[in-house]
Amino acid sequence: MAFMSGDFEYVAGNLAADPRLQRFAAEDGMYDEVLWLTVAVNHSDAATEYVELEARGKNKEYIKNLLAAPVNALGRGTFVMAGGKPVASKSGKRKLKLVVFSSETSLNYDVLNWDRLRKDGQAGE
Repeated sequence: MAFMSGDFEYVAGNLAADPRLQRFAAEDGMYDEVLWLTVAVNHSDAATEYVELEARGKNKEYIKNLLAAPVNALGRGTFVMAGGKPVASKSGKRKLKLVVFSSETSLNYDVLNWDRLRKDGQAGE
């Protein structure tokens, strides 16, 4: 799923690969870190699209913490929702500079399987 809202584009899909972290030397003798994620976005009327997400600053630190989590660590196959500003990409893929990121739905809500509940006689008609 993908849609636009103002200057932002939002995507939802599964991570196609483990997130990639890279360090670059900075002019002040320190370093700059950038984290990249590739999200496979399924479209009902087109082929799967692979969208690159670039995370820096607080978003990068948040994602690094999710990667280090002892339970449900972020990795390939994890469902994510993200939003960001479109930026130019060298690879030709759509690329977003990450602003909003989540790997959880509200309150970790799991969608109910109404067909199964109806079959088991637990759902009202």
